[in-house]
Amino acid sequence: MKSAAVYLMIGLIRLVSFLPLRGAHGLGWLIGMIMWHSRGGSSKVVMRNLELCFPDQTHEERQKMAKDSLIALGKTYGEMGISWMWPIPKVNKLITKVEGLEYLQKALDDKNGIIIIAPHLGNWELLNHFFRQYLFMTVMYKAPKIPALDKFIFNTRKRVDVGLVPADKGGVLSLFKVLDDKGVIAVLPDQEPSLKSGVFAPFFGQQALTGKLIGELARKTPAYLLCCYAKRLEDGNYGVVLKPANPDIRSDDLVVSATALNQSIEECILDCPEQYQWVYKRFRKQPEGSPSLYRKK
Repeated sequence: MKSAAVYLMIGLIRLVSFLPLRGAHGLGWLIGMIMWHSRGGSSKVVMRNLELCFPDQTHEERQKMAKDSLIALGKTYGEMGISWMWPIPKVNKLITKVEGLEYLQKALDDKNGIIIIAPHLGNWELLNHFFRQYLFMTVMYKAPKIPALDKFIFNTRKRVDVGLVPADKGGVLSLFKVLDDKGVIAVLPDQEPSLKSGVFAPFFGQQALTGKLIGELARKTPAYLLCCYAKRLEDGNYGVVLKPANPDIRSDDLVVSATALNQSIEECILDCPEQYQWVYKRFRKQPEGSPSLYRKK
């Protein structure tokens, strides 16, 4: 049954890829509205995350952001067929604005390697297309358990000529080797790691289990730390934003390092908070003895 569902999903993605951008966004708006009005798990998680991260906002303000966030997420789903299936030059034309290109140029000029820190903000799949115009990068890839889905996602990303390494010990060693050779790697910094691979640090005022990998890579190499995201503009196209990350990520103190990483992510999110993936249970794991932040009432 799972395989049948995956093939159906792949077929739908291919079908949606025939839509124009406005049509894909219309479909995404519909998906987002369904998630919002159904008052299901997604909308509840988004509202809970916003309660935790924006306590000073009114309930009405958080409701509006939650609704806008689910619509933005729906549009990102609608764009999957575009970013994965459209001809690469056509996808590149969707990026109509770039902020902070001078930081990327400085990183390239330094020739010490680059660690790209890309949170789940806007349409992160478009970043593969953007960076391939300037460099070759290696990305850690966690393969789905279903082979058909794994093959589909792997092939759609490889067509942009991105290096992919597995999300395991061997993959981590590969990232260090790339940086030793002054290459470029990209890491998603806002997914919850295992307890062994993370440390608790504040994220929007809440304790969040934060991965240690970026800090370890930064401490052991002189690579430039570059935050980036692709935010959806009012006209539906995209603007890529690049900015230096907090240098304290290199701190030997693991909590200081993780806190600096989270502060860098927060700075990105606050530029367009409704486009962040608030549907993810970022605070699911808490320090021992702390109550669950997602406990059903």
